[in-house]
Amino acid sequence: MCSAGHKNIMSKIRILSERLTNKIAAGEVVQRPASIVKELVENSIDADSTEITVVIKNGGKSLCYVIDNGEGMSKDDLLLAFERYATSKISTVNDLLDIRTLGFRGEALASVSAVSIVDAISTLQGADTGYELRIDGGKFCDIKPHSPKPGTSISVRNLFYNVPARRKFLKSKEVEFRNIVEIMRKFAMIHPCIRFTLIHDEKEIFRLRTEKAKERIEHLFSSEYGKNLLPIESKSDMLSVSGFIGNLNLIRARRGEQYFYVNNRFVTDRYMNHAIISGYSGLLSRGEFPFYCIHLIIPPEMVDVNVHPTKMEVKFQNESMVYQFLKSSVEESLKEVTRVIPDLEKFSPSSYYSPPPIPGKKGRIDTKRATAPTTDFEKSVRKEGVPPHSEIPMHFSRKVDQRKWSERAERFLEQGKFPSDYTFQVDVPLYQFHNKYIISQVKSGLVIIDQHVAHERILYEEAMESMEKEEWKAQQLLFPQIVELSVTDFSTLLEILPFLEKMGFRIKEFGKNTIAIEAVPAGMKWGNEGTIIKEILDNYQDFGTKETNVQSKVAASFSCKAAIKSGDSLTEEEMRNLVDRLFATKNPYFCPHGRPIIINLTMKELDKRFERA
Repeated sequence: MCSAGHKNIMSKIRILSERLTNKIAAGEVVQRPASIVKELVENSIDADSTEITVVIKNGGKSLCYVIDNGEGMSKDDLLLAFERYATSKISTVNDLLDIRTLGFRGEALASVSAVSIVDAISTLQGADTGYELRIDGGKFCDIKPHSPKPGTSISVRNLFYNVPARRKFLKSKEVEFRNIVEIMRKFAMIHPCIRFTLIHDEKEIFRLRTEKAKERIEHLFSSEYGKNLLPIESKSDMLSVSGFIGNLNLIRARRGEQYFYVNNRFVTDRYMNHAIISGYSGLLSRGEFPFYCIHLIIPPEMVDVNVHPTKMEVKFQNESMVYQFLKSSVEESLKEVTRVIPDLEKFSPSSYYSPPPIPGKKGRIDTKRATAPTTDFEKSVRKEGVPPHSEIPMHFSRKVDQRKWSERAERFLEQGKFPSDYTFQVDVPLYQFHNKYIISQVKSGLVIIDQHVAHERILYEEAMESMEKEEWKAQQLLFPQIVELSVTDFSTLLEILPFLEKMGFRIKEFGKNTIAIEAVPAGMKWGNEGTIIKEILDNYQDFGTKETNVQSKVAASFSCKAAIKSGDSLTEEEMRNLVDRLFATKNPYFCPHGRPIIINLTMKELDKRFERA
């Protein structure tokens, strides 16, 4: 009876169809268009290609097309290549201990074809006939002869067209494009002997020839990188490392320019990244990140690359040995300190005004031409030359009656904007402590203000107001500042340019991935415009992952980088100006990133410390 009853119960567990399992697997391997480019380019490199062209449209969402001149595939191999777990790179369990190719799991092509429309054309090297294969959403459509064409070309169209829930999670065209640029950069740096071309929406982004590793880095970033790279090369009995690290001129305010390779494979490893950073031994401050492109060669049996579907993570047999080797190699490369210290002229006041070439043509970013100097200060500089550093305009542009600064504080007190214990007194002086904090006596004890984050809050609210209501007044530079950017930074600049213009920046194109800064927001310190723009881009790309409002991200990035810095000396008038403007903001207690601006040290706390309680 029990047995018969059991037979009538339908099983809840079932075997999934191959099409469904491929779609599920695609979620691990194919997360965005850049994932497709990564997998296809890896296959091209494994096929001994010497030239690889990548064509994308709409950030790769509409098309990812990879063309190579590698060894190609026969008809049978072309058919098998899109079957799951079909691979030519391993055949036994022992092969997993000796992986020397980038791909080997046989998942990528099956996963890609399950969520897109794929057309593949390949000709086996030496054959007189090629073959063309078409797969639509994982379903085989057709294979037919094709005229012989060296290598393999694979076109992937309409990513996630049959999985709309996943497609809606793709980012904007610009963001997906930058992800692809980053993937291509990772391949191009470690393979300088391969010619790479990237085309986006019919515009050539780069075309790289066969060159030396240092030249390749320079072409992928800018000429500034070529001048500031330090070679790193070291060997032990089992390990060897080569590549380049940046000196302190290439320090950035965000992660992203750290490239670590193991046996020609780019990998992400926090522990090894920490080893490399530790090699700088005190040369870096908190929140600073150096450039490096480091290639570790290690016996394949000492590293496991089969720990993640995307093969971006590895596991070392002896992590501590590799850690110490990398750390000591970086330390050795940095021994010649004179090559590491940033250039003095980067911070020299006289270099702020060295005139670059005046642009001779209008760019597509901003067609406004530079105008003659209009302020008395600009006229005096043009007439009499560069002023001393002390005469460079201060950060503060909106002057107020300094005698009324405490009256405004009283008014905010009446409105309940801050506690009564924060009441300032007119006759009480302000002090600057270590060129970092402003200290004043208040009713309850002492108030300590962080001058940088205070000015950051002021600039943030002014920037937001200018973007929402009217443009911030711009001040024309005496000479345009020419700044060379990487492809990624240039793309980011185009994305946020309308907001920068509302804040008072005037920027136009000056050659490929190069800009001319012609004007900056009124009151911004002169001379470091290029640095400010790069830092805004760094901060935006980092902070931008946590904030959805573009205006807020741009304003926060600008205010953080344009504000007075810790270490800037201020007069008492400037301190009073700063405090007055701070308490005129909507939120004088926290900077846009959430850091506290004001700390109150009460008399009660002081008495307790001196055992008066």
